[in-house]
Amino acid sequence: MDDNGAVFIGLSTLDLAYAVDRYPAEDSKTQADELFLGAGGPAANAAVAYAHLSGRVPTLVTALGKHPLAELIRSDLHQHGVGVTDLTPDSAQQPPVSSIIVATAAATRTIVSLDGSRVYAPFDSEAAEHLHRVAVVLVDGHYAEPSLRIAAAARERGIPVVLDAGRWRPVHTELLPLIDIAICSAAFAPPGVAPAELFDQLHAIGPAWVAVTHGAHPITYSMPGERGEIPIGTTHAVDTLGAGDILHGAFCHFHQLGEPFPAALRHAAEVASRSCVSVGTRAWMDQTMR
Repeated sequence: MDDNGAVFIGLSTLDLAYAVDRYPAEDSKTQADELFLGAGGPAANAAVAYAHLSGRVPTLVTALGKHPLAELIRSDLHQHGVGVTDLTPDSAQQPPVSSIIVATAAATRTIVSLDGSRVYAPFDSEAAEHLHRVAVVLVDGHYAEPSLRIAAAARERGIPVVLDAGRWRPVHTELLPLIDIAICSAAFAPPGVAPAELFDQLHAIGPAWVAVTHGAHPITYSMPGERGEIPIGTTHAVDTLGAGDILHGAFCHFHQLGEPFPAALRHAAEVASRSCVSVGTRAWMDQTMR
């Protein structure tokens, strides 16, 4: 049976991003140059990137509910070709909202958010039913119970499980043994593990393929029989918001095409770099053909 591509499990937020030339002074008013309003979050942004590049309709397993702000998130995801399985369909709780200042002159972003820490998202057995038609699963570490259950079910079916490891979370202790591929940020720091020991420690726990992103600096990676670096192309960045998320979604696409680990990382990094030349997490798609 043909597959529908991928399942992404994790956080969805409503992103409100204002672009300014420089970060405002404290206790001041500033007129923004641009505004981005749309769905955000690691799993959501990755799913959108995957949908655009692959032309498939991935499933995003997340927590939205029926709050009016959730409808903005749901509508944006639908518009960009992402199917949603809502773990909290009857909840009236406000979804996570991220307020973001993008300083374009320095290409930095400052995010204030509650993320999903106040949302309880229980496992729904129906979410695992999507696995019989997918080739890759990505988890971002939010919503521990569904992440663990779906990752375990994917492992049992021989479906590769990718981890977006932004920063260390307690759930990673249980999640890492279920992971095949871990793509970590430089901020990912398991307790008691020095950066130089990260590859060996993660391999010993579970993932056979591990990469660490370092912003504009080369990606380092480790896989059976090989370690290396992948240079990042020079670009005139104005906004790095969601670039890591987009890299993860793009990686899932290129991995599904059968590309070797280093090649999939390199092509995903090229997509992520292109996303940094415009404000927000969607404009890059207008210049990127499938």
